[in-house]
Amino acid sequence: MFEFNDATSSFRLSGEPYLGFLGALHTHLTPRSYLEVGTETGASLAVAQCDSIAVDPQFALNTSPTGNRKRTFFFQMPSDDFFASEDVPGLLGRPVDFAFLDGMHRFEFLLRDLINAEAVGHPRSLILLHDCLPLNPRMTLRQYVPGDRSEGHSALFWAGDVWKVLPILRKYRPDLRIHVLDCPPTGLVAITRTDPASRVLAEHYYEIVDEYAESVLDEKQLQSYWADLELTASRPLCAEPDRLTSLFSLY
Repeated sequence: MFEFNDATSSFRLSGEPYLGFLGALHTHLTPRSYLEVGTETGASLAVAQCDSIAVDPQFALNTSPTGNRKRTFFFQMPSDDFFASEDVPGLLGRPVDFAFLDGMHRFEFLLRDLINAEAVGHPRSLILLHDCLPLNPRMTLRQYVPGDRSEGHSALFWAGDVWKVLPILRKYRPDLRIHVLDCPPTGLVAITRTDPASRVLAEHYYEIVDEYAESVLDEKQLQSYWADLELTASRPLCAEPDRLTSLFSLY
C-alpha cells in the first residue's frame, strides 16, 4: 500500500488515485447532497453527480463547472465566511450526505472546516479529508516550499500540517469511525458515524490549537507517524463496490 525510498527519505502510496476513489464513492454511494471545500480547478467537483456546493476563495475552474448536475452552488469566499453566512441544508434541501475537505493546508483551518461540515450533515454522513499523509518532512511545512529534483513527481506537492487532525481526532473524538486510505498522492481520511450535535471539537478548539501548534514531523517522527497508520487498501474497494458501500453507506 506504500513504499519508503531511503535515498530520498520519502514515502509513496500505491492505491487508487484520490480522484478515482472520489469518483467511485459518488458512483456507488449515490449521495443526494455534496459539499466540497477547496474546489480550485474543479477536478474533484467534476465527479459529483448530485446537488453540490463548492467553496473556494479563488476558483480557477478548467472543467465544466456544472456537469450534469441539476443544481450547483458556487461560493467564492473563505470557508469560515461561507459557514458563518449560509444555511447549507437549506440550500441543498437536506443535510449534507458527503463532504470533501481540501482547503487551506493548515491544521486549524481543516479542523474548523471539519467542525462545520459535521454540523450540517447527519449521523450517516461521510466526510473525506485530503492531504493528511505527507510524503516527506518538507511537505509538512506550514508555508509552501517546492522540493528539489530528487523528489521527482512529488517535488511540487504540499500537504502542510493537516496531518495533525488525525491524532486530534483519535484523542478528542474516539466516537468517530476513521479509515485512512492509501490513495496517492497524499492519502484520504474517511470519517463516518458522525454526530452533528457534537460540540467537543468546537468547545476545545483553542485548547487543541495551542496543544498542537508547535508539533512538527522531522524524518524520524514522520516514519513513526506512518508506522502508526492502519491503512485501508483502496483498490480492492473500488473493484468490489459491495465492500465500499458496506464501509461507507449513507442510508
